[in-house]
Amino acid sequence: MAIVKVRGTLNNGRFTQVKRPRVDIIRGDSIASHQLTISEVEDKDRCKVKKVMNAYQEILTKFFLNKLNKPNWSTYMSAAIHLRNQGAWINTRKQLGAIRGVKVGDKFRYRAQLNIVGLHRQFTFGIDYMMGKYGQILATSIVDSGRYANNMQSPDVLVYSGQGGNSPFNKKKPADQALERGNLALKNSNEARTPVRVIRSFKLSKGSCYVYYGLYTVEHVSKERGELGRLVYKFWLRRKPGQLQLTFDHV
Repeated sequence: MAIVKVRGTLNNGRFTQVKRPRVDIIRGDSIASHQLTISEVEDKDRCKVKKVMNAYQEILTKFFLNKLNKPNWSTYMSAAIHLRNQGAWINTRKQLGAIRGVKVGDKFRYRAQLNIVGLHRQFTFGIDYMMGKYGQILATSIVDSGRYANNMQSPDVLVYSGQGGNSPFNKKKPADQALERGNLALKNSNEARTPVRVIRSFKLSKGSCYVYYGLYTVEHVSKERGELGRLVYKFWLRRKPGQLQLTFDHV
């Protein structure tokens, strides 16, 4: 399966999922004749996620068979776009908060899969955002890919570096980061106290995987000198309480 549901707290890469209590679904002023549980509703959403992940894997397999060169990130992105053109993506409207069918601790083998299920709608950029109801942009999700000077002090606290101007992976001259795009969205999220989804990358023996860590709030924003000597925005995020507990042994 492309999306993996694992058990146990995150210890050497393993997670635990907690059982949800039974509740009744209310329709209007009365309880529905068929009383669904939260798990039954979630199962339908989970099935949609698994179905689209299977469809992606099938397309990816065909792409691999037709490609003579070694697969790279563009292959994974092209397969995802092919699936989007078929109208198969789910949770297509950008939104704040949790995504239906996706649970804390879910692992994704390829970054493009984050787009397909609506968890993070950027193929390369680490910050995704949307327009808020008052006209300001708000961050919806961030990906800690491990490529930049981010610091996850614990599963509950992440110091995230802003985007632009200071990438060590291109040949452009370093520049001070500007308060625009994703940086502005995270600052607005700090002021509005809106939740931000956090996805973290883990290195594997072959490639990497992406783990959904849950919802965080931006508690503090600062600007300081980065590794390349230019000004960089730093965003301090804290995990919202009441979510599945995750731990890790190394960053």
